[in-house]
This record gives sequence, structure tokens and C-alpha cells, in this order.
Amino acid sequence: MIQPPVTTPFFTHFAVTMRLADATSDLLVRHISLLRDCVALARLRTGAEIDTATVLPAEMHLLCRLLPGEDPGPTLRAIQVGFARHAGADGPVWDREMTLAEVPAAAIAGRRRFLLGAPVRAGLVRDPGDWPYSSLHRRGALRGDCAPA
Repeated sequence: MIQPPVTTPFFTHFAVTMRLADATSDLLVRHISLLRDCVALARLRTGAEIDTATVLPAEMHLLCRLLPGEDPGPTLRAIQVGFARHAGADGPVWDREMTLAEVPAAAIAGRRRFLLGAPVRAGLVRDPGDWPYSSLHRRGALRGDCAPA
């Protein structure tokens, strides 16, 4: 079987999970406006696009779309540094490790559903459409489009 290409002709997709240092914290949703501002500023500065995002109380899942060869690191660091600087938390805010994986073109739709289903798997809601901190609402997707994987 032939493997699909890792990149589309125009974009490379990366799945990213960034976690707070304190896994019991709700800092991300408590300061969601600040987080949104940090993401918007990072996108403006680096030109990265966020295809899909879901923010849980202590972790953020992103599907980033970049031009082939671009490094997602500057965008992710800008989000983390900006949020940590202004969140008013004591001690380290972010976990030192983050999960970063390139997503093959054939797996993008499945990864998108997986990210949007994270609040259901975390036991926070019964339906992904009920979680207010995801790009599902921006997309205008139907609830059936994001069944938990």
C-alpha cells in the first residue's frame, strides 16, 4: 500500500498538545480571553494558522497549518511566553514537554474530530458542541461532524 504524502501541496499540518505544569489547574479556561489574545498575537507575528483548537482546563490541543518547511516552534513559544507572562500564576505555568506530531494529509479530518472530541473524552461534556472553548463554534460544524474518536 502506498503511504499518502505527509504534506498537502500547500500546507503541512502539526498536531500540538501543550499542558500546564499543574495538571489540576483550570488556568487556561479561567483566563480564556488572555489565551485567545496570546494565540492571536502569535499568529499575527509568525503567520501560522490554527486549523482547529480545543482548550481544556489544563491543556490546549491545536492543529496548526504551516507552509512546508516552516517550524511551529516560534508560534508555540510565543503563545506560552505571552500567557505565562500575563496569567499571574506563581511558579512555572507550562509543562516543559509538549506533544508535537506532523499529521499526514489523509489523517487531517480524523485528527480534527479527535481534537474537537477531547472535552467528551475528558468527561467535561457529553457532546463536543456543548464545550465553549473549541473552534467547533467558529467553524459552524454540525455536532455530528465531531463525534469523539
